[in-house]
Amino acid sequence: MDLGRDSRLRLIWLCVGVVLLVWMVGFGFDRLLARDGVTRNDILLTSNALTGIVAGFLFFSLTNNERQRRKLVRERLRTIAEMNHHIRNSLQVITYATAADTEQSVELIRDSVERIEWALREVLPGHVTAPAAPPEPQHQRETLPAG
Repeated sequence: MDLGRDSRLRLIWLCVGVVLLVWMVGFGFDRLLARDGVTRNDILLTSNALTGIVAGFLFFSLTNNERQRRKLVRERLRTIAEMNHHIRNSLQVITYATAADTEQSVELIRDSVERIEWALREVLPGHVTAPAAPPEPQHQRETLPAG
């Protein structure tokens, strides 16, 4: 029996639990109001209103939980897309740099490896905020004029 976070069986049991809870609350309100000598119409009106409030609260709680879960999934997908971007760009540089066996290509490979390591260290752990800029390639740092 799979009662994992997203299982259908868990959802069915959750729905049965909500039905039972709302039914018991409604029944309890009916008994409480009948005991105090309230008229039949007032019992129906008050009991249904209170039961509706409880059901509304349960519905709000469940939908809010689902909204938070979807937000977390969107953030994770954004992190994965960012990782894909950084790693693919670096791998593309490595692929082209291996074609030429020069000192500059070795430096390009080293910079790309540093960028991949940066992405794995900074982006992948799941920082929701925008990560710091990736390390600047070595060959660009050397060509910038000193200010």
